[in-house]
Amino acid sequence: MSFKDRLAAKTALIAPVVDSPNPPLPREPKTAPGAMMKAMPILKEKQAEIDAMSAAMAALRDQMANGTNGAMDIALDQLVEVAGRRRHMSPEKFAELRENLRHNRLIHPIVVRRLPDGKFEIISGHHRIDAYKALGRPMIRAVADDGSDDEASDGAFFANLMQSDLTDYEKYLGFKERQRRYPTMTRAQLAEQSGLSETAISFIRSFDNLPAYVLSICADRPSLLGAGAAFALANLAKQGRSDQVISAVQKLAAGEIDQGQTVKLASIDPARPKVDAAPVSTKIRQGKAVYCEMRRAKNVVRLQFKSEEEATRVHAEIQRVLEAASGAQKGTNETS
Repeated sequence: MSFKDRLAAKTALIAPVVDSPNPPLPREPKTAPGAMMKAMPILKEKQAEIDAMSAAMAALRDQMANGTNGAMDIALDQLVEVAGRRRHMSPEKFAELRENLRHNRLIHPIVVRRLPDGKFEIISGHHRIDAYKALGRPMIRAVADDGSDDEASDGAFFANLMQSDLTDYEKYLGFKERQRRYPTMTRAQLAEQSGLSETAISFIRSFDNLPAYVLSICADRPSLLGAGAAFALANLAKQGRSDQVISAVQKLAAGEIDQGQTVKLASIDPARPKVDAAPVSTKIRQGKAVYCEMRRAKNVVRLQFKSEEEATRVHAEIQRVLEAASGAQKGTNETS
């Protein structure tokens, strides 16, 4: 046997070495320390995510504590009211608001601005605060605004201006304060910023020309005069009829006449011959509803009821009273 044959016989049982297309996977560690060492990079990554989340939560808590973002609960005794920002609300509307908040959570937080002494200036939400006080609640939900003094005042003014039940007198006060802060602002600029027409602003600003006594009545009863009546009465006052304007508004405040009759009464020229007084109309209420409307013109009295049955009943009562009065008068005449 040759050397070549002998070498081939010795190597016949040795498998050839071939490159594998899929190299073997690394072996899993068999011991706990080995498993811990392998998991260290993953644990480090997860810890970084937890640290980032904790930092974000801490920043959010700081923002809420400082009133720079989100809503927070503020003690009512930490709130400060700025004169001129509160709008009028009737007792009936306030009662509805109070009872709504008694049974439901506050959906719209109040808006405040942090003051240097740590208290909070009210920008919007005066009546919600009043309702919470009436309900005996010490805290209220609020969001903070970090604007300047002028920005806070402007925000409160325009927020109130958009309220449908804001009276013309309150709009007048708001525009007057705005004109005081921006004396060079034109009527056209006021109209552009407010969304009202220049004519509407002229009517609203006409309160400026009413007698001081009339303005004092309006301050107590902001809904007494609308801008149209105020414009007409202001023109009469500028014509030298301030006393007549005051007298007519006093009758309006007493409920004896309406706004249209007020303007007519103030328009009567005292130099002209006296004419018959305007009819006097009075509404008698039963709760919120009108029970009867009574109107008198010279020697005629007219009553109007909601139902025919009530009119029939009152007619009988009036007849009985008048017949009794007539009989008493007749007896007096016979004995005299």
